[in-house]
Amino acid sequence: MARPLPLAQELRDLRTGEIIAALDTDFLTLVSWDWNLRVVRYPMSHPVLGMPDCLVPGCVKGTPVSEPVCASCMNRWRRSGSELSLEEFTARGRADSPFRSIGQKFCEVPGCERPRRTVAVRVCPAHQYHWSRSSDLTLEDFLKRPNLRPLSSIGPCQVASCYRARGREGRRYCDVHATRLNLARRRGSFDGDEERWRLTTPAVAVDREVSLRGLPDRLVAELLYCLQVRTTREVKTRDHRLRQICDQMRLLQAPSLETLQDADLDHAGVTTDLQMIIKGARTALRRLGATPETERLKDIWDLAVFGHSRTLNFTRIHQRPLREAVKVWAYDELPRRRGRNVAGSVQNMIRGMEQLSESLRLQREDEGHHLRLLSRTDMVSFCNRVAFLAESGVFGAHHRVNVIRYVRKIVNRIRVMGLTGPGEVLEGLPADFALSVEDIPDEPEDTEAGRDLPDEVMRELCDNLDLLEKSSNREFRVATELLIDTGRRPDEISTLPWDCLAKDPDGTLVMVYDNSKNYRLGRRLPIAQATAAVITAQQERVRERFPGTPTSKLKLLPSPVANPAGTKPIGSIGEAHRAWVDDLPDIMMPVVVLVDGQLVTKMLPFDKSRIFPYAYRHSFAQRHADSDIAPDVLMDLMDHRELSTTQAYYRVSQERRREAVDRVTALQFDRRGNRVWRKAQGMLDSEHVRRAIGEVATAYGICLEPHNVAAGGQSCPIRFRCVGCDHFRTDVSYLPDLERYLSDLLRSRERLMSAFEADDWARSEAMPSEEEIGRVRRLINRVKADLDDLSEEERAQIEEAVALVRRSRPVMLGMPRVGQPLPDVRPWRLP
Repeated sequence: MARPLPLAQELRDLRTGEIIAALDTDFLTLVSWDWNLRVVRYPMSHPVLGMPDCLVPGCVKGTPVSEPVCASCMNRWRRSGSELSLEEFTARGRADSPFRSIGQKFCEVPGCERPRRTVAVRVCPAHQYHWSRSSDLTLEDFLKRPNLRPLSSIGPCQVASCYRARGREGRRYCDVHATRLNLARRRGSFDGDEERWRLTTPAVAVDREVSLRGLPDRLVAELLYCLQVRTTREVKTRDHRLRQICDQMRLLQAPSLETLQDADLDHAGVTTDLQMIIKGARTALRRLGATPETERLKDIWDLAVFGHSRTLNFTRIHQRPLREAVKVWAYDELPRRRGRNVAGSVQNMIRGMEQLSESLRLQREDEGHHLRLLSRTDMVSFCNRVAFLAESGVFGAHHRVNVIRYVRKIVNRIRVMGLTGPGEVLEGLPADFALSVEDIPDEPEDTEAGRDLPDEVMRELCDNLDLLEKSSNREFRVATELLIDTGRRPDEISTLPWDCLAKDPDGTLVMVYDNSKNYRLGRRLPIAQATAAVITAQQERVRERFPGTPTSKLKLLPSPVANPAGTKPIGSIGEAHRAWVDDLPDIMMPVVVLVDGQLVTKMLPFDKSRIFPYAYRHSFAQRHADSDIAPDVLMDLMDHRELSTTQAYYRVSQERRREAVDRVTALQFDRRGNRVWRKAQGMLDSEHVRRAIGEVATAYGICLEPHNVAAGGQSCPIRFRCVGCDHFRTDVSYLPDLERYLSDLLRSRERLMSAFEADDWARSEAMPSEEEIGRVRRLINRVKADLDDLSEEERAQIEEAVALVRRSRPVMLGMPRVGQPLPDVRPWRLP
């Protein structure tokens, strides 16, 4: 039996006691923990720690829940080179090794406390010797002897990590460790320090068991707490990983994880994956017992203590009083912050104070440490330095505005909080050390606009979504599809619940999501049926993967790691998305460049750095703005509180449309196919006005008849036989509509000429005339002929202009409802 060790509950170390108090009794029962034995035993059935038996008959090793066989049997199958499938190989069993055991087996002599030497030999070495000298032919006969005496234990192995019993008289170690020591001596790897060897040598590796013996009590408690936290977070910790960490800690003779330095791990050659587990353990230990009141005293805050993620760093503020004041401000600011990016938002504001601190350090002789000597001049110097950095390209114009704005806000708030009063951290700070509204530079125009992706790029991305699924997983592909279709923020898509698809009372399909940035929950966005089909298919896959989890707890996009129940969402898709975009072939785009004083259209590769998840939100806004959706409606679609926020997401359509109209107007035709020339700029200007208020759209052109325009197209005296009217105009942008109209005419004529019961006058009235069909056909041929006369550069420019004019053609959308679909970047999909 293993020798008893001091009970950790009896220790006087307060920190060790605090860690032990945080250990859950149910968890200790789960791992069969005994403070005397100090061995973690992994259970057979558990969603995170579970290690069921290997499926190979005769193998009693444990295997992870997600794998059918143990690592040893898997390696045997791979080395065998057999053509058998893994299932067939598994069914054969372990005929090559009938004796396999886990742990130490004891002698079968009743009452004997000594271990066997091997599994095949069922008795201890002493009884085996007596059996070999006896006349008994079989071991069963020997075991039935009435005078057979059991032997008492020789004692535990003297290796600190080992809990096995010694098997032979005169030995200090168990059979395994005795063999290891002799082998090390023969190979010359033993340095002669047997005492250190006993303290540092690993325990005998046994599946589902990890020995924590030979480690300081504080370290034992820390490792147990680390395992508990990882299990609670549903992060799997393989037994061999924990065993390797324990072995490394014995080699380092580390008293505690909290005192262990990264340099020590690097020097010891600890692998990266083990270092990640150790760093995670240190983080969990750092948070244990921490409170906002204790955390605020540090220069780097762990925001988990405040209910958020990541950290806040104040170390780059050089002046200690200023740093402490900013920490007081941050402590006051954090309770008012919500969302998943609180750390990023607050840290950006702190960076403004870092710039102020750096300005004082560089531009004052006292480096800004004498608060009473600061003045308005220092603030002016700070503003000038920020302007210089912006002009030098260190950061952008938008960042310059934010830096000044953040410093003004924090400094004013510090004064309101009374931190410049008597006895406070900034006592004596002059009143003129401040910024006013006039000090904030003008906001750069269109800081967000122009980040949308061209239609050609969007089509190329949509055509290659299968590659994203192959390079990462299905969830990232679905997330990207929903980002493209809905224009939501990446966090809003990644955290969608399983039951995010619903219907409004009028039957409209909506996606229910949470706007965590503005803390607006249960938002409802109208979506197309194709988008709903993507969600429905994903729901079916998730339900199949996690049949035992209630749908109210499931996520639509569950994380592929540390998520046995499907209740955790995927993390950021940025890394997988970037790898996918970078692997795509170049996306060629027509670009107008100046060559020898002439504008020439060339096909150049699109800048892939402009393709990122948030760009889909900008594309969504621009797509709807181009479709003439009212700004207040678009604000609702974008789920913004202020109209000004929405307007910053898209470029004003009128400016883009004017250039496109100029191009297509040059290829405008009347009803007879005669080209209507617009050579004078004044006439072009009138054409813009006409398109705004003096025309009404027809199915394949425009009508300029004033009475019909005033009536919204409902006062046509010739019942919409537009190609026979002198007020009719069409241009190259209506070519698809003309071709579609010609097909409709021909189809209608064929139907009416077939067996169709109707009176002659009705049939004659409905029958398309040969004149109308011929007129439409001539218009189509005339437009195509003029297009064929253009150069490749001119044709590319016309095609780009036509795409913009058609996209921005007036439609009656309003808030999308049934029958009024959202503008779709993938119109070829089924509705």
